[in-house]
Amino acid sequence: MSMTSIAHTTIALLLGWAGVGAAVNTHATPLAPEQVIRVCGQVAEWPPYLYFRRDQGGPTDDVIGYSAEMLQLSLERKGLRYTLDMLPWRRCTESVRLGMHDMMTDLANDPYRAKTYLVSKPYYTQHLVYFFDMSRPRPAIDTAADLKKLRLCAVNGYTYAAFGLNPAQIDTGSQDLMQSLLKLKNNRCDAVPERLEIALGYQALGKIDFKVLGISYGALPDLQPSPFHMMVSRNVPYAAELLEVLDDGIESLGRGGDARRLAAKYGITDPGLGRPPRRASTPVR
Repeated sequence: MSMTSIAHTTIALLLGWAGVGAAVNTHATPLAPEQVIRVCGQVAEWPPYLYFRRDQGGPTDDVIGYSAEMLQLSLERKGLRYTLDMLPWRRCTESVRLGMHDMMTDLANDPYRAKTYLVSKPYYTQHLVYFFDMSRPRPAIDTAADLKKLRLCAVNGYTYAAFGLNPAQIDTGSQDLMQSLLKLKNNRCDAVPERLEIALGYQALGKIDFKVLGISYGALPDLQPSPFHMMVSRNVPYAAELLEVLDDGIESLGRGGDARRLAAKYGITDPGLGRPPRRASTPVR
């Protein structure tokens, strides 16, 4: 597995170099044998898909997870190598937009991202739920549309389009899920819309204790599980070919059963649609 470095590139100096929604670089060049693909992920971690391996309870420099192995296997099939920088999420997405990194992993799609990046085939899904404080009356939420009537807390840089929400309807000042949950506990919001598998992943790493927090979740049965993708910069000359490599890897690994094997390795019940969580609110244990 590739070692990671915490990159310190100043993105602000390069803002504006690449136009949002620009076409794929017309001066296309092929990927070279043994070429190193520059990848970034979020330093806040995205367990069990992309996170730092723990040693004696503390994080190491090694990044592991379902996404890390899917990426590695997809690139190795074509004789490619990669580096993986774990960055603040906003910096990572901007670096890929500008072409300073070739690609990133673990994104839900929305209209802005579809216009800004080349989007791979989906390679896993997550269930959409909302979290609420058990010390207060449960919010009146029967469908996703009910979320719009409430004060919501969410993470800066994430998309909530799959919930039918836009940033104007949400307090997106949190830097990670834990900050959103603390706002929830301090009555600064009524609910936190988020992906269930990620919340359980943070708990598995010991970063969140839902029992101590007294927080539960409720399902949104009118929403389908949200697909996640890898995304490629439109501002690298081999963008289209790199996307083809990723799509071919995702399809082949899924068809051959490797995706399910990796999912099981990281405690993911099903890398595809899976089963939705129970409708009734359920304490996270």
